[in-house]
Amino acid sequence: MNPDSILSIQDVSVTFGGIRAAAGVSAEIERGELFALIGPNGAGKTTLVNAITGVYEPDPGASIRYRDRDGKVRDLVGRKPHHIVRLGLSRTFQNLGLFPQLSTLDNLLLGRYTHQRSGVLSGGFRTRRAIAEELEQREAVEQVIELLKLSEYRWEPVGGLPYGLQKRIELGRVLAMEPDLLLLDEPMAGMSADARLDIVRFIFEIREALGLTILMIEHDMAVVMSIADRVMALNFGQPIGLGTPEEVQAIPAVVEAYLGAE
Repeated sequence: MNPDSILSIQDVSVTFGGIRAAAGVSAEIERGELFALIGPNGAGKTTLVNAITGVYEPDPGASIRYRDRDGKVRDLVGRKPHHIVRLGLSRTFQNLGLFPQLSTLDNLLLGRYTHQRSGVLSGGFRTRRAIAEELEQREAVEQVIELLKLSEYRWEPVGGLPYGLQKRIELGRVLAMEPDLLLLDEPMAGMSADARLDIVRFIFEIREALGLTILMIEHDMAVVMSIADRVMALNFGQPIGLGTPEEVQAIPAVVEAYLGAE
């Protein structure tokens, strides 16, 4: 693992019934960079993120290592998703996972579960410790609300809000976990042009304000090429390009994967 890397992925393959959804993927993600995964539908992008976050277990021989805030290197293979979240990796999913009947505030508070110390009994009896902890969690969530400009929607049930706002709230819930490495799975999917621009702006602001490393899956090539530091292109589960946006978009195999052979 390189000294500047926050995440090292080496020879990661994921097989389903004889079909390899990811095949020998390797990459080093440096702390502080925005690293983008691109590729056509079915290229293996989400499969790779699922392997990193413990949703899928990669095939034997894979190595996925994460360097935490204290500099300690942790092996992620074999860990459960909730253990990985507590180490400092948090992610969004392609589909919304919000509770539509709950307010924006309550949905964001759900992201604080990794930081809760009091149990069900102390919470139910409203002990002094539980109340102090709730105030602490609310203060952390208010910082996210301010960062993502969600103040006017604080008490609104999220199910009645526009889709673009719901995607922003989902991003906020992940930020409430206080990750060190943020994994975004198509954060702009299904959005209008204006809403996409808003998310791009917030990603810039989040990265600058919080000093996060971001691993992002995105189909919009214009967005990827404008904000990513480095890009890995996948096709049929295999890496076909790795480098700066300019380098990757000049690789013939990447052009063919997106536009087809001549």
